[in-house]
Amino acid sequence: MSCPAEPIATIALRYADRTVMIGPLRPERDPRLLDLCSRHVASMTPPVGWLVDDTRLAAASSDRT
Repeated sequence: MSCPAEPIATIALRYADRTVMIGPLRPERDPRLLDLCSRHVASMTPPVGWLVDDTRLAAASSDRT
């Protein structure tokens, strides 16, 4: 079953450095990446020992300056 909500972010898993990358929604779907809605992004938890790098936060703060 898939989520009916519109995706707002694209998630990539970088296994080499154990990082979950959250970025803006990509315009084209990539089967190697995950597109998630706001509810699923907010409730997403990384695997134990992994870091989360949300590049959307950096982009939002640079837009304000």
